[in-house]
Amino acid sequence: TVTGMIITFQAITLFGAGDPRLMAGGISQALITTVLGLTVAIPTLLLHNIVQSRARHVTDILQHEAVAVVASHAEQYQKQ
Repeated sequence: TVTGMIITFQAITLFGAGDPRLMAGGISQALITTVLGLTVAIPTLLLHNIVQSRARHVTDILQHEAVAVVASHAEQYQKQ
């Protein structure tokens, strides 16, 4: 994205802003890299949310089981 914008600004600096065709290549490059970045970022973000949700669920289960084990041991200790 940045390189595409650099190319566009270089074209404007060298030739002025009169010919849109000179800027189109750089803008096109910037848009293509943006689309490719979003193509990677959006599925990755969705996958991250799924994994994070499952990890939170497993953590909740482990925490519940740990409390049950501690309570069971405390109960057995009090009986002795």
